[in-house]
Amino acid sequence: MVTSFPSFARQRGVAYFWALLMVLVITLGLGKLLEDAARSNQRAREAELLYTGNLYRDAIRQYWQSTPVGARPYPEKLDDLLRDPRYPVIRRYLRRLYPDPITGQTFAPIPAPGGGVMGVRSTSLRKPVKVAGFKTNQIAFSAAQSYQQWEFSYAP
Repeated sequence: MVTSFPSFARQRGVAYFWALLMVLVITLGLGKLLEDAARSNQRAREAELLYTGNLYRDAIRQYWQSTPVGARPYPEKLDDLLRDPRYPVIRRYLRRLYPDPITGQTFAPIPAPGGGVMGVRSTSLRKPVKVAGFKTNQIAFSAAQSYQQWEFSYAP
């Protein structure tokens, strides 16, 4: 006696296969979405780094341009940009010392040849996303291998 199975018995496990396939597709989609969100967050932090670094560069430039005769042209430390010790009245070049947007820590000062601080840079070793479209005074940033090589300095 030969028994034949109904057609639905041969299809057992097909729904399970499709459910696993859907879970795989959803997981891959979420992974791509999270990757894009992380990349977007890094681009936003880069833009903030460029803005903040330029604030420091402009503050050091203003400090240098307002140097009285006989004084050092660069600030001794970054705190001097908050209140210029060379003048009896309060002169501010920055409102506060802004943290590095990439690491959340303080910027690393770049020492000036004659003493003092001529600029700042990030301490992050992460690879930058942005490699083109920099301003003319930041062309060297396009060849940088890490954010640490993005130096915001003022040299007259």
